[in-house]
Amino acid sequence: MPARIIEELTSRKKEKIATFLTFESIVAVIVAFMPIFMISSSWPLLTRVPLCLAAAVAGYAVTLELHGLPLYEHALWTARGLFRLRVHGNRVVPEDLPGAIPAPDEDKVIAASGPIELVRRAAVVAPRLSPHPGGPVLPAATTDDPEAAQAHATAGLVTD
Repeated sequence: MPARIIEELTSRKKEKIATFLTFESIVAVIVAFMPIFMISSSWPLLTRVPLCLAAAVAGYAVTLELHGLPLYEHALWTARGLFRLRVHGNRVVPEDLPGAIPAPDEDKVIAASGPIELVRRAAVVAPRLSPHPGGPVLPAATTDDPEAAQAHATAGLVTD
C-alpha cells in the first residue's frame, strides 16, 4: 500500500492546487518550514515568525521556475556567465559556438631530413591546340621512322 501512495505523489508533482501553488511547491515549503519551526519553538515570537516565513519563502523559491529553469539553477547559470565574461571578455570566437569545428593549427615547417625526403615532380605539359583544322599538335616522333610520321599524318594529326 505505501508504494501506491508514493507513486500517486510523484505523478501529481506538477498538479496545480492554487493559481501559483503546485503540489511540489507545498512539499518544498513544508520541508523548509518544519525544521525551522521545530528548532525555534523556545525563541521569542518576534524572531521566530520572520525566520519561519523566510524558510517558507525559500522553500517556495526552490521550486519556482524562471524561463524554464528553477530559480537556483537560473542564479547558478547567471553567475557562471558573469564569471566567463570576467575571465574571457565578451568577444565570441568560433570555438564558443556549439557544434563549431575549430580551425586547425597553421601549417608547420618540417625539416627534410631523416625518414622525410623532398620529392620533386616533373612538370606535366598539356597538349597545345593547333591553329590547323586537323587537331592538336603533337610532338614529332622521337624515332626517325618514316612509317610513324606517316601514321601521324594519316590520323589527321599535325606534328611540330
